[in-house]
Amino acid sequence: MPPKPPHDCRLTLRCLQSAFGFRLELGTSFESLRRENSYIDTFFSRRQNDLDGGEGGERIRQIRSRPAYSLHYGRMRGATWFDTNHPPQGVVWLLGADVHDERHKGRSDVYDVLGELADQGLLFPQSVDYKRLELDRRLADTANFADDVRSDAERLIARLRDSGRAEGTLAGVKIRAAWTETDDSDVAIVYAGISTEPSRGPKSGYDFPLTEQRFLLLAGALEQAAERVLGREVLTEERSDVPGKRQDERGLMLVFESS
Repeated sequence: MPPKPPHDCRLTLRCLQSAFGFRLELGTSFESLRRENSYIDTFFSRRQNDLDGGEGGERIRQIRSRPAYSLHYGRMRGATWFDTNHPPQGVVWLLGADVHDERHKGRSDVYDVLGELADQGLLFPQSVDYKRLELDRRLADTANFADDVRSDAERLIARLRDSGRAEGTLAGVKIRAAWTETDDSDVAIVYAGISTEPSRGPKSGYDFPLTEQRFLLLAGALEQAAERVLGREVLTEERSDVPGKRQDERGLMLVFESS
């Protein structure tokens, strides 16, 4: 089954520069170009949420190596290709665009130019385009990691408060936690085991190791979530002697006043 929308709409580097004269810094989304150019805006509006990624439209016969489909806007014509080989999202590439002129048909019309580029192996995404795809996706997962951890931590602590035990993930990092009452009835402890296995980025599909920075962010998010959910001060400490801790986990202890 093809990936479900929304698809990752992107321009090849060659198309970005030769068709539109744009440069785009790493970390800046292609979608930001919608404000700069009506054709690019049309590309997003017609392809991003299209179940078929444009493949239900008019195939460009001059492009023979792979199925590319025409995108019309005014006198502009362009070619898009639905790339389903880079999950978790499908990628719709804008390969090129220019003014369509019937008088030049068969000689220098945009479709003929695109077909010639395809024959030369220059039309479809190159290694630099896929490297940028990887970097952009990694940056997106890194940028969203802190927010995802905080929202997941609050849900985990709420389940833990209600049932005494909880398992889940914090931005893809597996965690197990248990609530324990101590002999001192005024104090409660939460023991947590945080998996050291790499976690899968939801946007990139790439694996991210549990670095020290990520572990500390997880611990801080759990502490803050516990203080919000429980309404009391929480002290957090990494411990190697957490009960039931597995070999592939780092242990965490949260201590707070019992209700």
